[in-house]
Amino acid sequence: MAICSQREPRAKRPERNATRLLCALLLISSFCLARSLDVNATCNCASEDLQIAFVLDCSGSMNHTLATLQEQIKRLVEVLEGQARTFSAAVIAFRTKEYVGKQKKIDVLPFTSDKRALSDFLREQVAEGGGEELTDEGIAAALQKLDWAQGARKVVVLLGDEQPSEERMELCIRYVRAMKERGIVFHAVTGSQTAWIYWAPANATSWKQQLMDLGDEAKRVFRLPYYDELARLGGGISVSSWNSRELILWLLAFGLGMNEQDAKARIDVTQFVEWSRQRTEEEQRLQTSSGERPSGVPLIAWVKHGGDWQPPRYWESLFAHLEQKLALSGPPQAKTLALSDGELDRFPVLYVTGHGPIRWTTEEKARLQDHLRNGGFLIADACCGSPEFSDSLRGILKDLFADRPLARLPPTHPLFSCGHRIAQVRASTEPRSNRLEPVDPELFGLELPDPATGRLRLAVVLSPKSLGCCWFTRPLSPFCQYHDADGLALTANILVWSLTR
Repeated sequence: MAICSQREPRAKRPERNATRLLCALLLISSFCLARSLDVNATCNCASEDLQIAFVLDCSGSMNHTLATLQEQIKRLVEVLEGQARTFSAAVIAFRTKEYVGKQKKIDVLPFTSDKRALSDFLREQVAEGGGEELTDEGIAAALQKLDWAQGARKVVVLLGDEQPSEERMELCIRYVRAMKERGIVFHAVTGSQTAWIYWAPANATSWKQQLMDLGDEAKRVFRLPYYDELARLGGGISVSSWNSRELILWLLAFGLGMNEQDAKARIDVTQFVEWSRQRTEEEQRLQTSSGERPSGVPLIAWVKHGGDWQPPRYWESLFAHLEQKLALSGPPQAKTLALSDGELDRFPVLYVTGHGPIRWTTEEKARLQDHLRNGGFLIADACCGSPEFSDSLRGILKDLFADRPLARLPPTHPLFSCGHRIAQVRASTEPRSNRLEPVDPELFGLELPDPATGRLRLAVVLSPKSLGCCWFTRPLSPFCQYHDADGLALTANILVWSLTR
């Protein structure tokens, strides 16, 4: 793996060059790790609101499944909140008609974005009792007692192990149909290893015959027929969850709006479980430490604008992982700034992204012009491959630097061998497609005279396909435009080029 050679420091900007060199050392050290990061990244597009309500059977037979959900719900929420502009979850716990314990027969946690409140509510629930389950009342509570937002993506997940009675099933059907009319998608999970025991086929004359009629594989994939019917009526999916990994898979898929085929193809549950374990260890380590942490080296400023955008949410997760693996003394620093901010010159790299046109004021454009002419560097990243974003950047650059074209970098450009040797990348060739094919890397660059030497240098790089989706250690993204390892490699090369040239 070749690393770009470093030029002599620019005398006019010694502080900035020192920052560049420190950042370059950190990034160069990360290359071997970047090659091994083969996780499905999370898109930072966050283009819609998401509400998901869990309707949980908390009768005694659900003890094992409820414990699994209590363990993983915090991580599930961390993933799902990164997929939406706003995210909130609700829980309805239902028990049986005959239940007389300390818990409520129907217990409701309204929609909340507070992960602690959600985790505490689940921890308080105890799976106990038996008898006629109040499935219909649990579904009714989800429909009638929750504040569903207009325009949000709305999801209900029923998780249980026993069918409602025929009378209660009629009510369930009525409520699920009402949900569909309101745009709420209804999914059902047969969520216990013992669900097949509690279901009595019409031709089964005894529990013993029922046990004998079902083979081991049939028991493993068994779904409650009434759950199938409710999911069909509610426009959702009915699945079985024999173990905790299957349960995690389907809860993630439902929250992301994925169908069964895409979920099985795109979600790596093993990676999710490992990521969850690492996050738990990291939280425990931070709780027991002194709380002191080096401020880090200024690296990237996420540049604000008035259009549809937001800063990448989980860049910190990547560098926390690097720090753990490489024992770095401190992570590179990233900060959200406006072009008018006085701190801008401390950051050698500016990064702008968005789903639509970039909206800067005349004064902000003038500040960008000065910053780039004085040696600054800009990465423009079209989130989700937005053509409106790319077109707006081209227009801005044409106004600011009329004599300097924004041109595609040829495959032989040394940027593609600065760090990673990139001949081709795996990328989607159609919008919103997860089919990746090997293609030449597609980056556009604008060159400006170096303020110290007068020689042309690369000052702006535009990626018309989203790079930001590929940076994160989260295990999900339905439609990443690059294979995550290739997108990460491209980003690393751009950064090292900007810091060492």
